[in-house]
Amino acid sequence: MEFGLSQELEVFGQRRARTASAKATLSRANALVLNTRRVTIGEVDRTFYRLVFQKQRTLLAESILDLNKRVSSIAERQLSAGEISRLDYNLAVIELGRSRSRALIARRERDQIALDFALLLGVGPRVVVDPALDPSQHSPAIEADTLPSGDARALVEAGEKLKADSLVAIALSRRADLAAGAALIEESRAELSLARRGAIPNVIARVVAEPNGASSGRVVRGGLGLTIPVFNRNRGEIASRRAALRQAEIQRAGLEARVKTEVNQAIAAYRAAAAEVEVLETTVLPPARQNRRLLETAYREGKVGLPVLLLIRNQVIDAELDYWSAWLAEREALTTLAEITGQNLSGLPETEASR
Repeated sequence: MEFGLSQELEVFGQRRARTASAKATLSRANALVLNTRRVTIGEVDRTFYRLVFQKQRTLLAESILDLNKRVSSIAERQLSAGEISRLDYNLAVIELGRSRSRALIARRERDQIALDFALLLGVGPRVVVDPALDPSQHSPAIEADTLPSGDARALVEAGEKLKADSLVAIALSRRADLAAGAALIEESRAELSLARRGAIPNVIARVVAEPNGASSGRVVRGGLGLTIPVFNRNRGEIASRRAALRQAEIQRAGLEARVKTEVNQAIAAYRAAAAEVEVLETTVLPPARQNRRLLETAYREGKVGLPVLLLIRNQVIDAELDYWSAWLAEREALTTLAEITGQNLSGLPETEASR
């Protein structure tokens, strides 16, 4: 009986290519995890600002409801005294019902967004989520050399500091999905190299123990051999790996182009919303809010009729909603910009953010 042991020796870099492929696969997996975190943080930030917006909208709806309750009470007394017609009184009642409906809708939408926000945070549905803005931090963290610190509206006054080229460069260096794309290219390149080396003969070292014909012992013999791929030159595998490498390169190039476009779109959206917020804050809101405070007194004292009161009230509502809509658009654009450039990960530990 003969016993043998053989070992194929990869002497043409196959092991090195296999190791490189495994390292690239690990790097890509880590980058994909970090990219998921980047996207999740962006969604959490946007949902937070939507919840703040909906909270303000609910407060406005409830404030208007309280005003309409008082106006309806005044209108009822005026109708009893013969000071207004049934038509005006019915108008007050209709507006009271409409304001109740708007308040209910606002509360429902606020509660729904609060549930969505709690889901993103991973807390239970019974946890009460009440958003509060920190006055010292109006916007997500952005590099100081590209975006001014403090109130984001400072960019309207110093718009030249918001440079698309700088932010694109930051995005290309920080985006985890771009890093994952680069790792995929390295992985595909290593797999292609490994497939090419599969067609190269390998050395086989073997040891055989066979019976000794002259005695009862055994003779151990060593030897070398070659694996010659005569019928399988691995051409199909090589073509497949070459196509996968080309696909990975195209995908990453496409992602780079999309990142550049997204950065410019986010900057344009932010500047437009910030300019709108500035106009509303300086020219529209002050007189609108003053009128809101004077409405009830003016109506009670007979200085304005109910139709005029409702007209002014609607202007006040529109002004407030326009402001908070612009505020939300501004915050969402800045959050998106932080997400696109990967800067919403700047608060992570350095080793984790750069994996």
